[in-house]
Amino acid sequence: FEYIVNEINERGGVLGGRKLEIVPLDNAMNAEKSIQQLKKAIDSNIKFVTQGIGSNHALNIIKFLDKHNKRNPDQRVLYFNSAAVTTAFTNELCSFWHFRFDANVDQKVAALATRMGQDKKVKKVYMLNQNYAYGKSFQDAAKAMLPKRAPQAELVGDELIVPFGKVQDFTPYIAKIQASGADTVLTGNWGPDLLRFVKAAATTGLDAQFYTIYGGIPSSISGIGAENFKKVTIKQVGEYHDNDPKNSKAARASADGFLAAAQKTWYADRFRWLLNMFAMALDKAGEEDPVKVGLALEGMTFDGPNGEVQMRAKDHQIQLPMVVSKATTEYKQNPFTYDGKSLGVGWETDAWIPRKDLTLETTCKMDRP
Repeated sequence: FEYIVNEINERGGVLGGRKLEIVPLDNAMNAEKSIQQLKKAIDSNIKFVTQGIGSNHALNIIKFLDKHNKRNPDQRVLYFNSAAVTTAFTNELCSFWHFRFDANVDQKVAALATRMGQDKKVKKVYMLNQNYAYGKSFQDAAKAMLPKRAPQAELVGDELIVPFGKVQDFTPYIAKIQASGADTVLTGNWGPDLLRFVKAAATTGLDAQFYTIYGGIPSSISGIGAENFKKVTIKQVGEYHDNDPKNSKAARASADGFLAAAQKTWYADRFRWLLNMFAMALDKAGEEDPVKVGLALEGMTFDGPNGEVQMRAKDHQIQLPMVVSKATTEYKQNPFTYDGKSLGVGWETDAWIPRKDLTLETTCKMDRP
């Protein structure tokens, strides 16, 4: 965020020369503390907040701001969601005060299922997900989309596990997958529930490829380790990866600049468009009024890494093309780098899924100010 803000400020800032500033507030991954920090931001007269990891935190923020903004029209706040992906936030729980700049679970699963339908290796699929709101939404979306987007795929297993690192040994699950004859694993797991799962697959020699949402984030790449990437085929879905030949000049420039400045690979291009679209909305609104900025964001377009993205007005859900990429230890271009060290893994494009194939219906009925 700070890197992109510096880019914007170096171009002249917003509203005729004002500078953007990032004010970091640590929620310690605690839902109650998220609200404490949100209140601190409001008391500091901060009108725009962003948060990502953890749909439980996002839900608390959405509910709090719905009440706060109604009761305090002179102290309204907009929330920019960068990574909390539970689909309900732009369906039945949609809010004028919430804008999601990441694809939701349904969009991500739609991209994976579309690619699985094109992949002739996919014949038998085993699903394993975390037993909480996000994992269940992944499960539900996959069950709905696989028959339509990958009709050749037979679902031979479907399990939910106790989430957040409670499962220490995934070997029994690997045995079930092997017994099922699955050639493909479809999982939304993240954190230790993904790392231990993939490591167990590598150790036991599971002959199945993994289709994932979070296989490509830094903690996954570092935690799984290059040696295990050699043994297990991992695919991920995202809006960007560093080695795609179609990356726009703007995305490439930000990625190269960030690598030089922070010694880390750029992997979430949505941060670039979140802040740039915010800056554009401020200039369009002509002032920092959250209602006017929100209205300016509705329908706004921006050049993503490979095609236009749009903030859909009816539900405040970004609409975008997505890329399915495959991890390789025999990368031809850039290795994934973190803190100046190569992690020994790079990404190569498997397929781009066009925006039109990921534009899904919404049940949002938004109350507007």
